[in-house]
This record gives sequence, structure tokens and C-alpha cells, in this order.
Amino acid sequence: MRRHARRQAKKRKNLAGVAIAVIAGLILIALFVRGQRPQRAFDADNCPEDGQFAAQIAVLVDPSDTLTNVQEGSGAPRILEVIENGAPETAEIRVFTVGQAGRGSTRSVFRVCKPAHPDAVSSLTGNPQRAERRYQDEFLAPLRQTLSALLSVEGDSISPILESVQVAAVTTFQPRAADIPRQVLIVSDMIQNSRSLSFYRDPVEFGPLSRNPDYGTLRVDLSGVEVSVFLLARRGSAGRIQGGTLSRFWEDYFLDQGASPLARPRWIMVEG
Repeated sequence: MRRHARRQAKKRKNLAGVAIAVIAGLILIALFVRGQRPQRAFDADNCPEDGQFAAQIAVLVDPSDTLTNVQEGSGAPRILEVIENGAPETAEIRVFTVGQAGRGSTRSVFRVCKPAHPDAVSSLTGNPQRAERRYQDEFLAPLRQTLSALLSVEGDSISPILESVQVAAVTTFQPRAADIPRQVLIVSDMIQNSRSLSFYRDPVEFGPLSRNPDYGTLRVDLSGVEVSVFLLARRGSAGRIQGGTLSRFWEDYFLDQGASPLARPRWIMVEG
């Protein structure tokens, strides 16, 4: 009996040793593979220098009128929620203001790429603590700060939404031939107000605009691009415009630009 017990104990000891050796071997293999895997280079915006993005997102912020406190507080979190839940790792995000882009500026006010979520980083092949700092401090915090700042500025005198969509799309969606998901996120009351077209002055109808000889200068190819509108509710005359044919105008416009799915933007109400 004692001899049998010793043999069993020795067998368990050998099995434990084998298990430890296997685990150690797997760790060494993982570390070796990690060391052999080519490391991608990233620029100051946390974007891959090879330009191989998993997706591209253009965010248009339109502070054409002063926002309510509730809208200021809820606008940025709603956009961040969409980006956090829907944008893949290495998605490029560019933020524009409607006023600046509509005046012809092709530079985004902010650019960043989404890093790996810390929950997706294994301690065997990566550094979860570093991933947490990168995600929170280098991506989420500055993006939140930028959006909050833009939503709290004084209202602009114009709201050239058509022109800014064109600039943001042409600037962000490069190269055009890339087969990757693309989105336009617009935070606005969607009341166009520029020299070429003003809903305070002109009919809110797409037909007359599409027949205008100058309309060709406002068009932009949005083939395969998903559009989401975070609609800021307005009062007074602006509220009456919003209650009319506004959504139909924009659905016809995005249909004409080739946006998807089915050219209908997703409308998301911003409380307040």
C-alpha cells in the first residue's frame, strides 16, 4: 500500500512538472511570436503611419446657435457612445466645425485614431496597463474635451452645412478607393444658412436646389458612407423650420450623394 501511494504521489508530481513545463513553453512561444511580429509605427495622433485605417469617421460640429445647458452636456457623450461602440481599432477620426469647413478650411480641428480597447489586450501578448492609459488619456479624454469645447463656444453667424459636408468628406475619406467603413457624424440643427442657400430665406426643398446650375459645386461622392445626424432642437422660427420638410430635404440630398444605407441618415435627438 505504501509503495502504491508513493508511486501515485510520484506520478502526480511528474504530471504537475509536465504541466508547468507546457505552460512555460507556451509563454515562451507567445513572447517569441510577439517579438517576431513586426511592430506598426504610429504618429503623434496615434494613427498608423502606413495609412492602413480600419475605418474613417468625419465628425461635423455646428455651433451655429448657442446650445442649451442640457444639449452641451449630452451632445459629446452621445457621439462618443457611437464611436466607442461602433468604431474598430485604428479607425481614423477627424473633427471639423461647420463654420470653418464651410468657409473653405480643409484642416480638421482635431484628429485621432482609436487604439485597442484595454479589454482586448492580453497580458501574454501585450501590456493592459499601457493600453488603458493610451485608450483613456490619449484617445477618449482629448476627444471628449474637443467635442465639449466645440459645443460650448459662442454661436457662429453662418451654418454652411452643405459646404462643410463636402469639405469633410473630401478631406477625411482618402484614398477614395479604400474599401473600409466610412461615416459622417453631424451635430447640428440642420438648418442650412449660407450665401448659396439659406432655409431662413429659401424654400426647404431639394428639387429647386438640384436644378440650380451652381449645385454641381456643392456635390460630393458619399458612396458607401453612413450618415448619422445628432439633431439639436431649436425654438422660434428655427423650430418651425425643423418641424417642416427639413428631414425630407436632407434625405433627398444624401440620396443624391450616394450615401448608405438606403441614403437615409440615422436621426438621433440630442436632449434639450
